[in-house]
Amino acid sequence: MRVALLGLGLIGGSIARALREDPAGAGPFGGESLEIAAWTPSQIGPRTALAAGSIDFVGRSIAEAVDGAAIVILSAPPIAMAELLDELVVCRRSGRLTDAAVVTDVGSTKRWIMAEASKRGLRFVGGHPMAGSHETGFSAADPNLFLGRPWVVVPGDRSGAGQALVEQLATACGARPVTMDAELHDTATAGISHLPLLLAAALTGSVALGPQASAATGWHVARLLASSGWHSATRLAHGSEEMGADLLATNASEVRVRLRALRDELDAWDSRLAAAERDPLGGRADIRSRLTAVRKALEEEE
Repeated sequence: MRVALLGLGLIGGSIARALREDPAGAGPFGGESLEIAAWTPSQIGPRTALAAGSIDFVGRSIAEAVDGAAIVILSAPPIAMAELLDELVVCRRSGRLTDAAVVTDVGSTKRWIMAEASKRGLRFVGGHPMAGSHETGFSAADPNLFLGRPWVVVPGDRSGAGQALVEQLATACGARPVTMDAELHDTATAGISHLPLLLAAALTGSVALGPQASAATGWHVARLLASSGWHSATRLAHGSEEMGADLLATNASEVRVRLRALRDELDAWDSRLAAAERDPLGGRADIRSRLTAVRKALEEEE
């Protein structure tokens, strides 16, 4: 059975390595005849993966990579996936992509890509492994990346038995398949994934690029003192700007809802700090109370 990966960076590469190395002990995906093919625009990742034994075949074109594939995995920024979908329509017309082939993706937004796939009449099942890193490229691929992690599966209007195949893919990579509709997924990821990205960018912008950045006590001094707190809070801003822009653009409405709630929370914090500015001892109690509530909320997820 051929698995075709269109995109072989962190996530696509980790899928290839997980299928090849089977760190979860799930057994070979699709049986002993598994063949992993890959294509990217630069072909750098696929060639590296082929040399490492992580894949079996480098497609010189998308059509060559998906030829006879049972499942095609799109691993690219969401908006770039639309071009890949167009190519797959051409491949289906030529017979390189069979009608039985299942197309899935690993993107962090689901409504947009599900709608795009539906327009093109493809047998599409949305997917999103809830794992990742700010690092990019096949060199960052990790076969253990998905172990024990949720892998959201979003059925499409032509999914059929394709949903089960995507669930098997998730299990073979060591993840836990979770069925969810696109709307619920995008609402949730707006809060736990996309808003944190926006916050990391906004925090960096306010300190390193804002009006105070060039002051005598500005960024050139602060950066010398930056340590773990700063690095943890801004880690997501180190990621691919192309990927980040696509995620925020294709889930803008839900992120804006979360952003408005954040503004309300920040206004409340401003009030607490204003009270502490007038009376540090008195204001400390309210600040500590809120920090306690926040810590307890985080402990509930553990």
